Amino acid sequence: MKKLIAIVFAFSALAICIYVAIQELSSKSPNLTDLANLIVLTLTLVVLIWYAYDTNTIAKITLDKWVREGILGTTYEIKMPGASVGDSGLTFFSLTNSTTQLIRANVNLNLKVYNNHVSAEALLDGSNNWLVYPLQTSKLSFEIETLLKKVGKSVKELQAETTTENRKNQLTMVLELTFTDEFATKRTLPARPHHFDFKDWVWIPRLGEN
Repeated sequence: MKKLIAIVFAFSALAICIYVAIQELSSKSPNLTDLANLIVLTLTLVVLIWYAYDTNTIAKITLDKWVREGILGTTYEIKMPGASVGDSGLTFFSLTNSTTQLIRANVNLNLKVYNNHVSAEALLDGSNNWLVYPLQTSKLSFEIETLLKKVGKSVKELQAETTTENRKNQLTMVLELTFTDEFATKRTLPARPHHFDFKDWVWIPRLGEN
């Protein structure tokens, strides 16, 4: 739309210039100096209009690129460094912002023990937003043992109850992530299911779409 306006405006200026030039040249004593000035001014106006349009286009492309890099340059990671089978199950959830923008992130782990909802904390259940500062990594941790205690269970109990049929349903997570940049541009990732394997002692994400 802006391009069309610029083209119409430029052609209108040229049309007016041509009309005035024809009228002036058809007169008995045309003023060639004024006519030359008019032509120069008209051409200058057309060039300025096109320059303004190109500058605006370049600025928009730069802004769009910056916006995309902001929300696309934020990643997450779930790790259990130094974990051993049967310990407290200390789990770290981190967000890394590799851009120069401040990113707000809403994280909801949707943790469940045998389909009973349990909450790690407000920043991990969608109740509060993260502030992930430029070029920094923010992280939080929770313990699987603590989550199980909220429904009257323990790590040893779930290890003993693990079967081939239920191992994907004992402790589950459905990760929901929404990133918002400084321009209020949002990116919501598809929900990603995980389950905790009490035999291998690791969080396992679902790799397929279904």
